[in-house]
Amino acid sequence: MNKRKTIIDVARECGLSQATVARVLNGQQDIQVKEKTRQRVMSAAQKIGYRRNTLAANFRRQQSNTIAISIPDITNPFFPELIKGIQEKMRDEGYSVIQLNNEWNPNIEQDHFQYMVQTCVDGAIISPSHSGTDFSTLEGIPFVLLTNSDLYSEYDTVGNDSKAGMRIALEHLYSLGHRKIALLVGGSMRSGPSWRYDLFNEFYREKGLAIPANFLVTCDYSVNSTSSFLQARKSMEIFLNENPLPTAFFASNDILGLAALQVANEKGIKVPEQLSVIGMDGIFSGEVSYPALSTVKKNRSEIGGISAQILLDKIKKPKDWSIKKVLLPCKLIERGSTGTV
Repeated sequence: MNKRKTIIDVARECGLSQATVARVLNGQQDIQVKEKTRQRVMSAAQKIGYRRNTLAANFRRQQSNTIAISIPDITNPFFPELIKGIQEKMRDEGYSVIQLNNEWNPNIEQDHFQYMVQTCVDGAIISPSHSGTDFSTLEGIPFVLLTNSDLYSEYDTVGNDSKAGMRIALEHLYSLGHRKIALLVGGSMRSGPSWRYDLFNEFYREKGLAIPANFLVTCDYSVNSTSSFLQARKSMEIFLNENPLPTAFFASNDILGLAALQVANEKGIKVPEQLSVIGMDGIFSGEVSYPALSTVKKNRSEIGGISAQILLDKIKKPKDWSIKKVLLPCKLIERGSTGTV
């Protein structure tokens, strides 16, 4: 195997000092080098097959032109469009992107934070794996969080207004005449029903309706999308076998909505004539289901682009930085899975 050529080899080939050769090959601007000398170095480097060790140069400069994206579930269809929005913005600015998946595991997440430090990334965009994520490892590295949670008040955050989005879904079902709406929650979320259940109860009270018994269907939390779908199916089957049929279901994400839709179809429950189903996120799978899934769409690509721009600004001007909070509105997408009672 041929040994990798170094600056020493280039210096030997062109008969110049290692310092001069290093100045040319590393693009140093502090000391000027004559054009004739620069051409001599570049010709020698090309002749012997020298390739610059970018990683080593990055360590010297403590700069890598690379940012990291940390997500908890690479199988979740919510993330690809979001990551695409980040990559497009970063590529335009000359940055490469490293994608890290922690599988909802806080230990893996911390390992990834260590990796970011060791590889000298210039910044990071992070979707926290849980509410207690420790960011102390990242001291000195600019980062932006993908979240709408109030728990991260001291950090820059970008997210969707999921509370308003859920309200949009419930109001839409109510406008169609639904008075017996059930709630399906779980899957790729960091906590239990919490605010969703509170908002659900609040909605019923505001409408002057009595909350039906057993109208909350839960699945496991912080699991990948495949497990989430299977568990939602199981929970729906148990619910429909043991309880009166509601007129509608609001699912906290489209994966759960698709599971509810599939179980209803298998049991011969007509959608939307007997049961309406609406999800949240706006993933592509909902467009091609039968019937197509109504949803509250989140602005995934826009979130990616905005979080990338905030991170770029933070990298370029770290001094006197003021915390940024961006909350984007959701949009109702009405399809075939919802209808009048």
